[in-house]
Amino acid sequence: MYKRKLNEIRKIVKRIAESEDWKFHILAVVDYSKKLAKILKVNEEIAELAALLHDIGRLKFGGENHHLTGAKEAEKILKKYKFKKEIIGEIKHCIESHRGSTNIKPKTKLAKIITNADVMAHFDNFLVLVYYRAQKKFGFEETIKWLKKKIERDWEKKLTLPQAQKMMKEKYKAIKLLLNSIKNT
Repeated sequence: MYKRKLNEIRKIVKRIAESEDWKFHILAVVDYSKKLAKILKVNEEIAELAALLHDIGRLKFGGENHHLTGAKEAEKILKKYKFKKEIIGEIKHCIESHRGSTNIKPKTKLAKIITNADVMAHFDNFLVLVYYRAQKKFGFEETIKWLKKKIERDWEKKLTLPQAQKMMKEKYKAIKLLLNSIKNT
């Protein structure tokens, strides 16, 4: 139904994203969003669209408040492609509520899918998070402490769908075991 528009938006996001971010985060969020959408009987194309745009603010403007800058940027893009007002509002809510460090909670099935898929991508590629922190010149010990808190917060606050928890439980345990095995952090 939205295939052509979806392909155009995919090209926009891919062009903006760094190749590692595209490959190890955005595509993983898209993949998990589509899987969860199928399980929860939510439109998979709209889930893919929201997943593609969930970090558009971070990609274009940086990490700070990217849930807010991203919602505005996504609205511009979606209006350009003449999406219905309801779809634009739903995707904006997904973007605004996908971060665990804000007080904006996901209220719809689709928003919960995007939030959960974001965490699932973090669990799949948690070493990429270490890589990005290293690029920002954070020390190893500080990075490991940060990652421990992030993984725990993601599991407790963001991974709210039982289906997502079931899919990630073993990875979560393995990541915790690995991180806790690092001494002096």
